[in-house]
Amino acid sequence: MKDDFRDRSHLTVHDGDRPGDKPRRVRRRNLRQSEQVTCSRCLRDTGVETSAVVEITLAPRRDPDGKPTDGTRVHVCAHCLARGVITELF
Repeated sequence: MKDDFRDRSHLTVHDGDRPGDKPRRVRRRNLRQSEQVTCSRCLRDTGVETSAVVEITLAPRRDPDGKPTDGTRVHVCAHCLARGVITELF
């Protein structure tokens, strides 16, 4: 059983958003049109571009009333997280 939960030696962090040199899949009609975020790390490792995201709060804090406040919210690829790799999408 794992005793020290601060040990994160089995996790690695990668930036997994679409590379700048890779063109968009579809042409945007205007600048306000949204596009689907996919994980380029999954594409490299498994050959499938996934788009499942988990929102994680880093360094959460609690105010004196016991309510959670602050912290940095990041979106991480769920498939990479299951494989033990943290890929921050945006």
